[in-house]
Amino acid sequence: MRITKYSLVVALLVASFCAKLNAQNLQANIAGSTAFWLEAGEAAYTLGGTTTTCAWTTTTTIDGSSFVIDQRVPPVVQYFPFSVDFGAVWVTWTTGSTGTCANPSSDSNVWAYISLDSVLGDRCFFAQPQCTLNVGSFNQSTGVVTPLSPGTAGANALYGVTDTPIPASILNAFNGQTISIAATDILPVDAKFASYSTLSNCGSLGSGTQFIGLGYGPGPFAPEPMYSYFSEYYTNINDFNVYGQDGATGLPIPPYSITPVGAIPVIVVVNTSNPNGFGSPQLSNVNRAELGLLFTAVLLRTADPLKQQFAGTSATYYGVSALIPSPLSGAYNILEHSITNSKVLYRSLDIANCDPYGAPAANPLIASRGEGGPGNPTTYNRYRVIGTTEMLSQLQSIQDSIGFELWSAENFAGTSAIKYLSVDGVDPFYSTYVDGTIPQSGNGLLPNVTFSHMADGSYPIWNEERLISSPANAGVAATFAGYTQAQLGATRPDFIPDSQLYVFHMHFAPVGITFNATNTAADGPKVCGPGATPEDGGDVGGLVLSLQAGADYCVLRGNYGTAAGVGPTNTASFGARQ
Repeated sequence: MRITKYSLVVALLVASFCAKLNAQNLQANIAGSTAFWLEAGEAAYTLGGTTTTCAWTTTTTIDGSSFVIDQRVPPVVQYFPFSVDFGAVWVTWTTGSTGTCANPSSDSNVWAYISLDSVLGDRCFFAQPQCTLNVGSFNQSTGVVTPLSPGTAGANALYGVTDTPIPASILNAFNGQTISIAATDILPVDAKFASYSTLSNCGSLGSGTQFIGLGYGPGPFAPEPMYSYFSEYYTNINDFNVYGQDGATGLPIPPYSITPVGAIPVIVVVNTSNPNGFGSPQLSNVNRAELGLLFTAVLLRTADPLKQQFAGTSATYYGVSALIPSPLSGAYNILEHSITNSKVLYRSLDIANCDPYGAPAANPLIASRGEGGPGNPTTYNRYRVIGTTEMLSQLQSIQDSIGFELWSAENFAGTSAIKYLSVDGVDPFYSTYVDGTIPQSGNGLLPNVTFSHMADGSYPIWNEERLISSPANAGVAATFAGYTQAQLGATRPDFIPDSQLYVFHMHFAPVGITFNATNTAADGPKVCGPGATPEDGGDVGGLVLSLQAGADYCVLRGNYGTAAGVGPTNTASFGARQ
């Protein structure tokens, strides 16, 4: 994210690509998912619930004090704005064997995570050289970056955690170092497709596909960022590759490892302040057709998903306000590929936002459509939001708004004036839907969350959180994943850990993306057995099968547990995508 729409000029801060992580201190600099940021921070702070450590944070309202720098951007004035993206940061550290939070000893372990969006986290990891993580300030006239001063107070952004003023040794451990892990709601190949489609010219991406370009290019560095309608947040759209060479620098893309964390549902949420609109108790469910058409400007009124006879042209109606996140976010891509732009509806969440010259018609996205009649004409609006915090804030503020976000108990804590809906009659939290009350610690509902319909594959909007690292850092990623999994329980039902997930999305080769030497997708050894081809390709919006079914398919093909085993993918004799 970025925080000013016009005059930001930041000098390119070049950090040596050969710089190594401090083995005694820095465990990882993580970048990515805004939805995963809070729960991951609390897991790092408690080392998975076993103890408490030390923490320092910047504010989630994004004040410009924490950011990543894309080192590939040319160091000339007109490109400076495209090198910097802003996000909230948490840093946790242990005291070490003989230290304190304020004065940790040299064997202190440090973790840092900047909240960007999933695609930005993947980009920062795969960029060659990788992005650097920075805290401090910069002069918008000269572009000079001034590092943060040791002893600066934190923002207390992790719930229930009081920050320690940042010690110099901890600051030195992570500040200016490269991103070593991406936290992502979608696989790297899906993230690359999101970048490719966002930068492509408006219109079809080719014959045989329903996907479209959104017109923000050309790349590798988009000529302007993507803006929020509601604030000065914005996101750079810089391209990256996951295989071959970096498109901007020509440097080789090294191998990478995928560490699964767990399955997280996307929750459909409406504002309840209007009892005659989306606040009506009649509204409890939307089917996928209604959901897709509400977000893509076909169904315009809050009454449209109600199962009732036509109320008449003279009835009182209320217009919908649909909140659309960035196409670089995990939630956007999960709903886009599972619902709106599936092989049922063929409608992008950014549909009809192109001008005649192939660029976005509105940036930030703002589109209105009226529905008349002799009674009460109504106006439908679509607005762009950036990040989890802004999505939930606007949902609570705008009457008759509808939006969607990846679930975590931490993200939805303290929210009000909203409820969630079931989709296709399937509840994301429980075996049956009650009234849409958001589970929170104050209402006693968190212990009842089971994710039973994500577990059985019937809830349609979910994906796995994953950590992307170098093979050498896979052990570090596994340790961090273990922290987030260990803190799950009655008060933190955030996701189904990968070890307890017995369904999967079929993998596929997205159009226009080169991701390995043969562009062969693979479901991975979890599906096709030890020794099978490692997980590769995209899976967001893939058909859902049980592990039993996937393994039996490999047995049927005679390649279970062999290097030729890829599982049911787009090369199967049936479709791989929803």
